[in-house]
Amino acid sequence: MRERVKQRIVGAVVLVALAVIFVPLLFTLEPPRAVDTASQIPPAPDIDPVPVEDPEREEGFAAPKPAEEAFLPADPVVEGTPAAPVTPAPAPGPAPAPAEARPALAGDLVEAWVIQVASFRDRQVADELVAKLLAAGHRAYVRDAVAQGATTYRVFVGPVALKSRADADKIAIDKAFGVNALVLRFTP
Repeated sequence: MRERVKQRIVGAVVLVALAVIFVPLLFTLEPPRAVDTASQIPPAPDIDPVPVEDPEREEGFAAPKPAEEAFLPADPVVEGTPAAPVTPAPAPGPAPAPAEARPALAGDLVEAWVIQVASFRDRQVADELVAKLLAAGHRAYVRDAVAQGATTYRVFVGPVALKSRADADKIAIDKAFGVNALVLRFTP
């Protein structure tokens, strides 16, 4: 008999739970809300296609030279002597940099380097150091940064495209100003 009572109690609890769930669904007192289905996107504009004709070479123009010959100097011709092939003279100025010393690309931008000379909590002290660096011929500037909940003013020199030049500038700045600067990648 006890088993029967347990089954009836469990059945009654299940029926009450179902009633609690489904009765509010059947007897809603609020009317259903209308959903605005109107689009806020304007209709596509009517654009007439513009016909573009294929380019045609006009008569009287010679075909362009191949890329290897396009920028070579013209052969000098002296009357009565056959023209000798001309080798281009080396361009005046510094020799090209070795491959490892050339600027590199970082994504779409040229990879650049800056020197973080110092970091101060006082803007006036940072501006004074920038003035000294500018007087010494360096391209110096200040950037604000938040570190440990306080604003700091970081003094930078640069940017330069070659890390070797940044390293050389760092050594010169360390000696001249008695600091221990850092060479970092430049982020615009």
